[in-house]
Amino acid sequence: MMPTYAHQKQLQEARLDTKTLERLFANLITDGTNCSPFESDIIVEKAKEVFAIGDHAEGNVLHPGQMVWTAVDIAEPPGKPLKQCQLKRIVITHINSTEDAEVRRSYGPSAKRRQQILRMSVEAKDQGALLTQEDLAVILDTDVRTIRRDIQRLRKQNIFVPTRGQQKDIGPGVTHRVQAITMFLEEKEPVEIARAIKHSLTAVERYIDTFCRVVYCQRKFRNNLKTALVVGVSVATVNTYLGLHTDACEDPAYRQRIEEIEARGRIYYKAVDFKKNHGQTKRRPI
Repeated sequence: MMPTYAHQKQLQEARLDTKTLERLFANLITDGTNCSPFESDIIVEKAKEVFAIGDHAEGNVLHPGQMVWTAVDIAEPPGKPLKQCQLKRIVITHINSTEDAEVRRSYGPSAKRRQQILRMSVEAKDQGALLTQEDLAVILDTDVRTIRRDIQRLRKQNIFVPTRGQQKDIGPGVTHRVQAITMFLEEKEPVEIARAIKHSLTAVERYIDTFCRVVYCQRKFRNNLKTALVVGVSVATVNTYLGLHTDACEDPAYRQRIEEIEARGRIYYKAVDFKKNHGQTKRRPI
């Protein structure tokens, strides 16, 4: 059904109201804390994401390749019947055309499927939920035995897939992101890392850049939450990456790599710092 002019007008007014409330909230944060307008905008955006409002509200258009799914809340204990578990609505990336095509071309369709399994499982966990192997089988139009074999193969590579069935085993393994960063700290190049874990070069470069941003921003802010907000990752990810960085700093062999990490982070932060200072307003004395 074609939207009427009145309906379009109503939607436009609703968007304007949202923007006005966003600006009010951001101004309150700026006036009531020691945050710059740039940092206040980041906090507002994170609040919208947490409470599913504004651009993150349910019903808005998803990015290409994304889908809404219902998964078991991560807080539910293992062994509890699914029908008694709390569920969460999450957004996962079923298809990433660039990365998936790159992996399929380089390593074949099975490797592409394993990348999809990893990506969707980690995205679900980051949103506080766990997919089941049955979920993954339905989404990828395959059978549970294939999913199970893929997960077992990844575990042989010491790559952990956080699914509901593996919840009781959380801890012994590492995620593909951690493995990629660990290999990077061992002075392996992104192409070599991508080949070893059968991941796309694009994804590996993204993991490395995010790691470098976390390390550099933490040196600037000395605050894990602030670093997470600026880089756009979870506090848990910040803690994991900082732990890897601390371990690496104790090994003199990593010194040259640490210099590269800080150089990458500096390039990112210059853009952030410019935007922050550009939006800076003169604060009233407290």
